Amino acid sequence: MHPEIAKEAVFAVEINIDRLQEIKTGKPKYKEISKFPSIKKDLAIVVDKEIESLEVAKVIKKACGSNLINVEVFDVYEGKGIESSKKSIAYSLTFSSQDKTLTDDEINPLLDKAVSAVQKEFNASLRDF
Repeated sequence: MHPEIAKEAVFAVEINIDRLQEIKTGKPKYKEISKFPSIKKDLAIVVDKEIESLEVAKVIKKACGSNLINVEVFDVYEGKGIESSKKSIAYSLTFSSQDKTLTDDEINPLLDKAVSAVQKEFNASLRDF
């Protein structure tokens, strides 16, 4: 692209598909999409500023088990209402089962377990709103 036309940097990539197919290993793996609806829950955790959100997410995943299919950070907050040495990380948790529709009675104990694990691992707390 001519520099007079491009407003920002332009990059190009060439991928040799034949070479990629030569180095692939094993059979492709997939997981069937559940026929049952997923359930989303939000969780806001207050931790020390130096703790990374990915580390907290790993503890949440481990505590919740296989019915937790996705953990995403949707907000990191520092400011009014939070100690200056802390930050609040808000996660969106997606739960699903291949066998049935999960209920709050099944998910809430998993959330409690996740909160306990994060509290123990990082000396964290739930954020009060």
